[in-house]
Amino acid sequence: MNNSFSQCVADICGLELATLINDYKYSIFGGHTAVIEGHNGIAEYGTDTVSFAVKKGTLRVNGSNLHIKCLEKRFAVVVGKITSVEVKGNEK
Repeated sequence: MNNSFSQCVADICGLELATLINDYKYSIFGGHTAVIEGHNGIAEYGTDTVSFAVKKGTLRVNGSNLHIKCLEKRFAVVVGKITSVEVKGNEK
C-alpha cells in the first residue's frame, strides 16, 4: 500500500497511520496508563490482566490493580500498575 495514500486515508478518518495499517495500536504512559485503539471488544477482564480482541489475535495488558477507565467502541483506557503488554495471534 502506498504510504502517502495510506496517510491521506488515515488523516481523513482521523486515525494514526499505524492504526489504519495494523487495525489497532496501543500506547503506554508512565507505566500506569494504556490506551488501546482499534480493539474489537474485551476478551478477558481481571485486576491482573485485561485482554482485548484485535485483528487476528489478542492484546493483553498485564499488571496489578488494573481497571478500565474508559471503554468506547474500538477505544479503551486501562489504568493501574502496568508491567507488560503482549500481542498474540490466533493459532489455527
